[in-house]
Amino acid sequence: MERNLTKFILFCASLLASCQQSYEIQDIEGLWQLETYEQDALAKSFSPVFLEINDNRSFAVSRVKGDLTGVYKLQSDKLEMYSTDVEWFNSTWSVFRYKDLLKLKGKDDRARNVTLSFTRITEVPGFEEFEQTIVGEWELYKIRNGNKVERLHQTVFSIDESGNYSIVAAGDIQESGVAVINTRHRKIIFENDQTEWKAWLYGRELRLTNEKTGVEYSLRRRELSLN
Repeated sequence: MERNLTKFILFCASLLASCQQSYEIQDIEGLWQLETYEQDALAKSFSPVFLEINDNRSFAVSRVKGDLTGVYKLQSDKLEMYSTDVEWFNSTWSVFRYKDLLKLKGKDDRARNVTLSFTRITEVPGFEEFEQTIVGEWELYKIRNGNKVERLHQTVFSIDESGNYSIVAAGDIQESGVAVINTRHRKIIFENDQTEWKAWLYGRELRLTNEKTGVEYSLRRRELSLN
């Protein structure tokens, strides 16, 4: 019985090993833009990050807080990155790639579980493009304040190219004024509270996070009438 169990365990291990993805440099080579960042399975905000992986085993990172370069080694589905970075790009990652998606799973400098999801792009966009992404109408459907979550209905947040914004609930204006969009650092300052809100994209949704108060707005692009 014990021998049969041992054989079964060895068989399962070999089966898992045979199903393991194996990648070549050409599979991950290219220019990638960070789309989502998860820490211990929770979505986190981040500033723009662009990762360029070259076929000569070097890589370059473009980001707001400073650019960097490094070298890497790819073995099967393990990507080892070496640089002066103290956060992400000086550690080993498990790689998953599917079409134009590149996902890296590993741990950060504080041993927290991290997942970085990138999409393939052809060139680094200008930071001013982020302002164009934010402008328009959004459905404000959730407000998180610490552990408290409030679900909203028929609430619209809109902002135009001049920075004029409004929050309208069931047809009534709840708040309006002028906002300043800091495109390079992806932050918004509303004149009513004079505090910075970090603006970041989670997939196609928009998050506005006030790190001072701990409040976070969740918004999705408004395509259809809420009426």
